[in-house]
Amino acid sequence: LSQRGDTFPTAQDILTVRSYFLLLKTPLCYELVDIILDEACYWAHSTVEVEYPVCAYLSNGKDRMYLRTLPLAIPGTEGDFRLFPSRYQGYSPRSNLSVHARLHPCRRIVFELWSHDQGWSSNYPNDRGTYRGSYTWWDASVEAVQPEITGDPGIGSPVRFHQHEQRRPPLPNERSLQRNLHAVEETQHHTVEWSYADTVPSTTDQQDLYNRGRGPLSADGRFVRNLKVGDCIALWASARFPGWEMHAEKAKISVYWAI
Repeated sequence: LSQRGDTFPTAQDILTVRSYFLLLKTPLCYELVDIILDEACYWAHSTVEVEYPVCAYLSNGKDRMYLRTLPLAIPGTEGDFRLFPSRYQGYSPRSNLSVHARLHPCRRIVFELWSHDQGWSSNYPNDRGTYRGSYTWWDASVEAVQPEITGDPGIGSPVRFHQHEQRRPPLPNERSLQRNLHAVEETQHHTVEWSYADTVPSTTDQQDLYNRGRGPLSADGRFVRNLKVGDCIALWASARFPGWEMHAEKAKISVYWAI
């Protein structure tokens, strides 16, 4: 159980529960069992947490990759992992990965983000302490493991990561994960949750997302639904324009998937 009392089943737990439905006097069809488990949020999960200081600014590349999740829905990636910079930099998953039954199994992603900007700005004093005019932010992108998953446990060769998005966005946009408060030096803790069941937000909801520092279209569920087995999520710390600094301090990503 988590501190909130949530149940975090293992893949074996889920397979066991699925088998119970099939042992009923009148067994349920697989599609109905899937619906029941999804409605109960009875999913496997993988959590990766890192904590180390990174500062992104104009003259040091503007975009710094801060965290990469473990490959989605792969045996051995379940549970909670706290990685340290030395171990994280050298972490290299291998391609002896087995194929999952679903192509798009992801159901929920929860981002927890600790960061702040440089704490000052010379323009737009009315924007200070809000998310307006903020040019430091977090973003998420998808990386595919290469070579592709084969299911052959004898391969065991190191893998590489292929970025689906070859260029980082030049500015925070409608799909940005989370902006920092404008000219606030104190560390802020933001929690962002994306679900496969999310739909395109209404105009009112888009404005609410913008006011909370998030991309107006970031919560439409597309990112979650498009993730494939073996994909990794890359978390980016970004800054634009002279004087702006993105101070990333800690991040935690929990990914949930159906079995």
